[in-house]
Amino acid sequence: MPGTDTLTSAAPPAAPPQTQAVDDALPPGRGLPGWWSFIEDRLLLNIATILMMAAIGIMFYEASSRSLLSESHWWAEELVRFLVVWSVLLSLGVGTRHGHYIRMDLLLNMMPHRVRLAFAWLNSLIGLAFSVLLVIAGFQEVAHLQAIGMFTESNLDLPLWTVRLVLPLGGVLYGFAFVGNIILLLRGHDPDPPVEGENL
Repeated sequence: MPGTDTLTSAAPPAAPPQTQAVDDALPPGRGLPGWWSFIEDRLLLNIATILMMAAIGIMFYEASSRSLLSESHWWAEELVRFLVVWSVLLSLGVGTRHGHYIRMDLLLNMMPHRVRLAFAWLNSLIGLAFSVLLVIAGFQEVAHLQAIGMFTESNLDLPLWTVRLVLPLGGVLYGFAFVGNIILLLRGHDPDPPVEGENL
């Protein structure tokens, strides 16, 4: 019947808009394995958040102790510094790969797609080289501090090499962010596509 032919022929064109909507809804890390996004978004960000919340809690405790009890704890200021540094370095790579940093959006959005991809390659390779240098320098410093047996300044008495271990660890995580960008580039995706407004 003519009516059934019209209905069957009209059904297939409805699928592409839905597929495109799903593709547009994909996160910036599309093209990467699922475990990669799980480690970045579920593990690293949650650990970094817990460390930052712990630093805020210790700062509040120290401020309350000073104002209410007239007591100051030497270890609190040092521990807050360690927690903040660990939180930042653990989440630096994730924030970088998701585009949460100061950048020239106006200039980049005006460039053609191929030029943007060329700059993305350049950015990823330079960032990966910097990460390798950070890992090498961090391991050298950790080995030196472990050899001389230096401890922290306050009465925490923590081995300083354990605190500075975040330098090579943060460098490795930072390097993985650029490796993720390179994987996306190899699969034909722009790791930092132009968007309207801030993607917070």
